[in-house]
Amino acid sequence: MFILGNRSMTNSPVDFQDFSWIVEYSDGTHLAEFDFESKKPNNFYAIDKSKAIRFGLIGNNSQAYFDIGNGIFTVNNHRFTVSYEANNIEYPLTGRSLIYNDLITYKDAVSDASVFSRKNRGRFNDTITQYNFGYKKKMELLDVNIYYQCVLSLPINGTAFFQIKISSDKDLNGKLIFRRNGKIVDAIEAPLLQDMSGNMNWTLK
Repeated sequence: MFILGNRSMTNSPVDFQDFSWIVEYSDGTHLAEFDFESKKPNNFYAIDKSKAIRFGLIGNNSQAYFDIGNGIFTVNNHRFTVSYEANNIEYPLTGRSLIYNDLITYKDAVSDASVFSRKNRGRFNDTITQYNFGYKKKMELLDVNIYYQCVLSLPINGTAFFQIKISSDKDLNGKLIFRRNGKIVDAIEAPLLQDMSGNMNWTLK
């Protein structure tokens, strides 16, 4: 959980953006997309990945983040884990003692142009429609190498969902298993062909 002083951080530092990214470091400090005092922006590429322990978004009285030490997502105190099961073997994609610090964050936006207005002709108004953050990770799991990318998307007018991209160095006829707070909430058939990626979206339950 992101904490500043003795209070939980659940709102963006700036009024013009619903969510802002934030990273917590092992020494108790943090770096936010916008400084909480000056409101000045910080560069995503200034993040020190070597000491990052948590990365996510704050805004709209909520927090969504993942622990860099195990890749587990937490959304408003609910923990989500993902695994892949094939041939009666469950390959944990999260929850392992790995370093998930290949960070991803981006925004989806639309632009409206004032084509017919003389006063505002040629002017574009940009509106953010969705905030996204996550990671990608290549891992060796028993007898298979798996490339896993998971991005949590928070649409402004919709339900949060995972964008998952997964590939394997061998054919696997298996399924993705989703757990919330340790309990299985869904299992989706997801056969994989060697060196070909599979993509899916999964709405949080």
